[in-house]
Amino acid sequence: MLIRSFRIKNFRSIIDTKWCDLSLDNITELIGQNESGKTSVLQALNCFDSRQITEDDLRSDDTLPEISCSFSLTENEFSEIFKDKLLPDNLLNTLKKNNFRINLTRYWESKEVSKLKLEETIISQLFVTTPEEEKQSAVPGNPPEAEQAQTTLKPITEEEFVSQLYDNTPSFLMFEDYGSLLPNTIDIEDLQNNNEKVEGYWGAKNFLSIADIDVSKLDGSLRGIKTKIGQTNDKITKGFQEFWRQKIGKEKKIKIEFSLEHYGTTAGSKSGKPFLAFWISDGEDKLFPKQRSRGVRWFLSFYLELQASVKNSDGQNAVYLIDEPGSTLHVRAQEDVLKVIDSLKDKLQIIYATHSPFLLKPETIHRILAVQRSNEDDEKSETKIFSPNQLGSASSDTLSPLYAAMGADFSSQQVIRKTHNIILEEISAFYYLTAFKELSGSTKQCQFLPATGTSNVPQLAYLFLGWGIEFIVVVDDDSSGRKIYNELKKHLFQDNEENAKKKIIKIKSCNGIEDIFSKSDFKTNILKDKTLSYRVSNSEYMKKGNLSKAILGLKFMLEVKEGKLKLENFSKDTKDNIRDLISSIDSIS
Repeated sequence: MLIRSFRIKNFRSIIDTKWCDLSLDNITELIGQNESGKTSVLQALNCFDSRQITEDDLRSDDTLPEISCSFSLTENEFSEIFKDKLLPDNLLNTLKKNNFRINLTRYWESKEVSKLKLEETIISQLFVTTPEEEKQSAVPGNPPEAEQAQTTLKPITEEEFVSQLYDNTPSFLMFEDYGSLLPNTIDIEDLQNNNEKVEGYWGAKNFLSIADIDVSKLDGSLRGIKTKIGQTNDKITKGFQEFWRQKIGKEKKIKIEFSLEHYGTTAGSKSGKPFLAFWISDGEDKLFPKQRSRGVRWFLSFYLELQASVKNSDGQNAVYLIDEPGSTLHVRAQEDVLKVIDSLKDKLQIIYATHSPFLLKPETIHRILAVQRSNEDDEKSETKIFSPNQLGSASSDTLSPLYAAMGADFSSQQVIRKTHNIILEEISAFYYLTAFKELSGSTKQCQFLPATGTSNVPQLAYLFLGWGIEFIVVVDDDSSGRKIYNELKKHLFQDNEENAKKKIIKIKSCNGIEDIFSKSDFKTNILKDKTLSYRVSNSEYMKKGNLSKAILGLKFMLEVKEGKLKLENFSKDTKDNIRDLISSIDSIS
């Protein structure tokens, strides 16, 4: 069973998020400024399971929270959960029509008392027994043989149905930054007695779980323990090094080790008793975990807890909630955090909040939920959540980590070469032209280089000229594009129109690159809503609707690269426009 969406009401800065869908690849990313409400979303989901709210969770008007989750399960899962229950007539058919999606709402009657209910009235009504049905069920008689087995079962009530369903839903687990750190040492006795209060208990439990070591068999008389420990150290280290790429110095990669020790004669009542000692080694120096950096300790804790969760539950019953993962880590280590998360997406559901562009990838924009205040200048205003399809309505400050991720992704490429450089006005043009080139089948080498705004195009052109780098410029046929064209024509080509046309392309009759598409194609393949109706140009519709050019352009490019969109998906007008533009670029680049 998986959680597919949530809705939060009356929780801290949240009045009503409406239904928010989680990413289908099981990783959902919350982005937004400080105090936007990202942490509130995570804490509210955690309260769905913990059932506990505090005074801080209540809004100033004292309205009580409601937290709803929509779960999906298979027909086999449903049948297994309720195999010994007599269910209402038509319940199975109703669920089939709804693709086995069931919504549960936790609501609070007071700060101390919460209850669960079914969100859908259509399902709740199936549990209501009419007086006539009660009368019929009370009439004695011998039921047909086919029904005799069912008569021994008591019909399940709505309350029992909700309770049994909830018992099988995934558990929300809030990852505590330093709640499962690996200890320097821990007594075997504390592990065997499940002493959760002792320092490092959960870190040690996670380590031993991954290592396949049964705590009940760890004692001082166990023969062959040293061989087992050696194998375990190699196994844990190998798995850890697949993700942690940092090195001490130029060559040394850290290793994770543990050993079985015994207290000496001076340890009083503990004398002779076994304990585990943990080490983080660089090949030369063996140091206790507490002697290593906070970043290394955090990453190891994070890695061990998630891996142990997968091992212990097969990933079927956990949704991890992580607030600002890896905030103390170096850039490359943050990328390692994302690598760990990506590796577990088929085994765990993970929802995390982040400010870091290195924990986002442009090609997985479908994972993002943008969180911001309705009035960003007022920290007391309510929290709003924008889905991936609504990101254009979020503010640039809210989306800044995503924009930075786009820039980081672009800047990591070696794109400026001696020849065949194409200077563009902005990043959206880069995405569209990259896709157009692939759609057209052009094989001519070139590098598309987006400036950060039209005003920077001349600066790049002058810089390239000074460096002796060959380039051409592509601009829109709007007022800004014509201004750039005229400026470059004047300063680089002495107002010679013929020479300027050899190096500068205006996209004919296009106020924006979106106007390459026919309206029908743009609605269907870019906006993903062919029912839309507007009289203005595509680019003007984008401006009026405050839609994100960059995000829509990126989505389009990714669909083309993945083969989901091909040239035959477009009308003749759009095909001709794409071919003409790429042909013009190829002819002079």
